[in-house]
Amino acid sequence: MGEAGAALLTVLTVLAVLGVAVTMLMDRSRDNIRPWVLEAETAQAIYAAESGIAYQLYLERFSDSAEPSFGKAAEKEFADFPPWAEPPADSFVYRLDTGQAMPEVEVDRTRAFLDITSTGVFRNTRATLFARFGKALEDSIFGPALTLDNDAPLEPFPRGQVSGSMRVRTLSPGMASLPWSQGFSLVSYIAEFTDKKYYALEASLQKKLSEEGGESGNGNFSPDEPPDFLSRPDIAFTLGRVEFVNTGNETWVVKGPGRIFSEGEIRVRGRIRLEDVQLLSGKDVVFEDSVAGEDVSVYARNGVFIHGRCRLGIEAVAGKDIILRDKSQTTMGSVLLSVGNRHAAKGADSLNAIRIVNEAVARGFLIAGGSNGRVVMGTPANVVEGVVMASAVWLSGEVRGPVLAQKLLCEGTNARNCLGAGIINRQLLPVGFVQPLQLGPQDRRLYTFKLMDWRRM
Repeated sequence: MGEAGAALLTVLTVLAVLGVAVTMLMDRSRDNIRPWVLEAETAQAIYAAESGIAYQLYLERFSDSAEPSFGKAAEKEFADFPPWAEPPADSFVYRLDTGQAMPEVEVDRTRAFLDITSTGVFRNTRATLFARFGKALEDSIFGPALTLDNDAPLEPFPRGQVSGSMRVRTLSPGMASLPWSQGFSLVSYIAEFTDKKYYALEASLQKKLSEEGGESGNGNFSPDEPPDFLSRPDIAFTLGRVEFVNTGNETWVVKGPGRIFSEGEIRVRGRIRLEDVQLLSGKDVVFEDSVAGEDVSVYARNGVFIHGRCRLGIEAVAGKDIILRDKSQTTMGSVLLSVGNRHAAKGADSLNAIRIVNEAVARGFLIAGGSNGRVVMGTPANVVEGVVMASAVWLSGEVRGPVLAQKLLCEGTNARNCLGAGIINRQLLPVGFVQPLQLGPQDRRLYTFKLMDWRRM
């Protein structure tokens, strides 16, 4: 019995030791397996978010869901589709697998391009993706280096000043031109974009300033007193003005999403970086002294002024002038629109202009709407990388992209139709340059959506 008991004790001890060893090995293996499990769950969540963006983009091909007519138009288009494919207003819900959570999709059209944010969920893991889309440039409109909807003939200029084809309505002797598109009006084409953006932003400003609860005084923001967009995404000053000031050497980052409304001027000064911020003013909006930013939206009933080495990814709409100067720059995908002071008394537009002066570089779309809209490049050092559209264009510098105008000015008068010292090089348009969705014909089945930005949030 003694030997049998000892043997049994030995066996039990060995089994206990083996149990502990196996448990330790399994725990260690779980530590190695868990990251793979998390990675797989994240991948599934990302796939769900991607499918949300893809499906929303599919809906966008049939109509702009921001339009009031979207529901009725879509009912006809989707009559034969199953229930899960019915388009809602600005988001959608659908199931690919009843065991999976549905992606959450939001659409933002406050800017010139189409922004889609989609969140996918798989088990306990969430993944959010952001995508921005434009559309491919229309070759029929933006293919030529120079499109001139002119009455007066264009004065001769050296052949090397325009690199690319030309489309001219009224030909000059010896000038080669592509056929003019019958019925095409440059002023009307520009109005398709500028009018829609202007009236939407002006209505938003009026509505917010008329609501109760706005601040009656001035808005003075600094790194010590930043705007609290988390608790108040919309901040309105119905009687005062607004100023963002940073006097220090460290960059102050102001993150949105958030909107500032002001009846008076809005001024941003110093080492400040704006991200996903919209500024709407009943007067002017001014950026100065090294302001930077991305996803910045601006509306000013009067003017927008950018100077002092600023660098902004911006969509700006101004009732009067937009001035970019003093080595300031806009980034690719920016849009500058001057609409011609349409909030003023009825009558003809007063002169309005987008002016690029003092070694500034403008990228994206520059559009001066109205019959008296101008784009002016003040010095040979100025560069535009993108598209220039206006009734009158005065070029002293170089446009690396197409120019569309009714008249070319080589001096600050309306007396002549001439290119002067300006250079137009359509071949230098940046690779992958994308057109804003609202610009031009709106039948979305006729053009291709182009991806501008895709990132995980």
